[in-house]
Amino acid sequence: MTRRHALKTAFVAALPAVFLAVLALRPGAQPPPGAPGAQVGDFTLKDAAGTPRALSSWAESRAVVLVFTSTQCPICNRMVQELNAIAADFAARKVAVVGINPNRNEQDEIRGHAAERGLAFPVLCDPDQAVADRLGIETVPTVVVLDATRTIRYRGRVDDDPMGGRPSRRDLRLALEDVLAGREVATPTTEPRGCAVRRTEPPATGEVTWTRDVAPIVHRHCVSCHRQGQIAPMPLTDFEHAGAFAREIRSAVSERRMPPWKASAGVPMKDDRRMTEEEIATLVRWADLDAPRGDPKDEPPLPEFRDEWTLGTPDLILEAPEFELSAQGPTDEYRHFVIPTDLPEDVWVSATDIRPGNARVVHHVLAYIDTSGTAEKLDAKDPGVGYSGEGTWPGFLPSGEMGGWAPGETPRSLPDGIGRRLRKGARVVLQVHYNRSGTAQTDRTRLGLYFSKTPVRQQIRWAEIVNWQFELPPGDAAHAVTARWKCDTNVTIYVVSPHQHLLGKSVKTEAILPDGTRTLLIEIADWDFKWQGAYVLQTPLKLPKGSIIEHTAVYDNSEANPRNPNRPPRPVRWGEKTTDEMCLGYVGYVEDREDLTRKKKKEK
Repeated sequence: MTRRHALKTAFVAALPAVFLAVLALRPGAQPPPGAPGAQVGDFTLKDAAGTPRALSSWAESRAVVLVFTSTQCPICNRMVQELNAIAADFAARKVAVVGINPNRNEQDEIRGHAAERGLAFPVLCDPDQAVADRLGIETVPTVVVLDATRTIRYRGRVDDDPMGGRPSRRDLRLALEDVLAGREVATPTTEPRGCAVRRTEPPATGEVTWTRDVAPIVHRHCVSCHRQGQIAPMPLTDFEHAGAFAREIRSAVSERRMPPWKASAGVPMKDDRRMTEEEIATLVRWADLDAPRGDPKDEPPLPEFRDEWTLGTPDLILEAPEFELSAQGPTDEYRHFVIPTDLPEDVWVSATDIRPGNARVVHHVLAYIDTSGTAEKLDAKDPGVGYSGEGTWPGFLPSGEMGGWAPGETPRSLPDGIGRRLRKGARVVLQVHYNRSGTAQTDRTRLGLYFSKTPVRQQIRWAEIVNWQFELPPGDAAHAVTARWKCDTNVTIYVVSPHQHLLGKSVKTEAILPDGTRTLLIEIADWDFKWQGAYVLQTPLKLPKGSIIEHTAVYDNSEANPRNPNRPPRPVRWGEKTTDEMCLGYVGYVEDREDLTRKKKKEK
């Protein structure tokens, strides 16, 4: 970071405090450039087609919204839908929305990005940060509202939900209503959240470099999701992209938000995505050095990713119907597709592989088995393709499962002699969690089944550790609910999967032996509804008859919980909706005494 840029960053960070101090000490003094109350003089920037556009070309507008934005920042892309809506809703009232991209590394992407995302407003190029520097813009997205005299009336965020979809306060809309009504803006500044503006070229070399030190870590932990066509919001497959997001990478890994792995304690699990402390320290140091590139000859090749079936051609492929995911709507949508198996007899399944048709918008997939006919009834009631749902509850009590998929997961076969039973006439229900990208997308997810080629001795079974008799009092930030399941025979535990909704704060699942000895199977100290799944034990755990699986869930039903859907909080009980709650955990196990081959021998 240059000394000039460091000084400017410090100045901009202190801007609100400086502004208030100046007003307090010197009534009538001019506010600093970029602060509410300052006037913005005319400027000219080229649009993506190379045509010069001056601020004065919107002279007839009663207000102009300057949106400092980015092609790659996920927060900017999540705000496209709302900004398009604002441009349309306020157009008749002579409000103009104008985008400005100040990122040095994105100027060649602006035109294609606008077409791909369907931007309803022009985006101007600010490659030298001439306007961004004048207004002290450090974060994208930042919006600046100018009134008819081109005086800044509001500066900050679009709304209070950077994830998009469920804001409780729409700051930009409120500011525009105040400006158009001739009122003082009630809240003239808010803190924007997003990505740092990319101003400077990174160093060519340094103590820690991309090519020698960082690329191997990113390849190992990140690019399975952070590549073109996948669910992650930006690619990290090359230096230009990864270097541009060095500060965001630093924040994500140092706060342990990425790579996504919510288990914080317990027995070792397969496919653990966590970085080592040494890897995190390397990425932090690289970002602190302004992301040096290094010698291109040191850069390792990207890993190869198979687009087809990892375990070879499946014995049976079940395909969901094509689903069109609209650009408009909440960020998350859960859709269930009911697929008949048409099997002439029961089969044993040793492995499954799920292939999303459009990994760009598929967050995760769970495959359930329904033998009750309930899923078909739910499907018939929904006029769309498949049926909608809320959260991971499929709307019926599954009689089994056929695996799941999440970005970065590797399909695995069950141990020899263990299988999943798929009964004749059963329906497989693919629950697909979609994450809208801001543009209309289509998906057709497939499930591949691999039949057991050797005799199956034991069936994988699922225990539900459940407590549905609870009430979460409003205002309680740490309300614990416990559920238990007792083993009535010797078992071996293979999988554990906790489940909560939006009020979930933490959860842990323990095995308690008859003598009282406890083994922590899994603990998730910071529950996130969007990142839940099944955890496979590295070493299966044997439990004697009489052991207990104890599931303890803690909930935050206070106003301080940003995910709380109720304002003010209300009492919450068990229910299937995302706004209800569940105290539920699943354990995948086999009964040690079971030997299905012995039964077959007797039948012969």
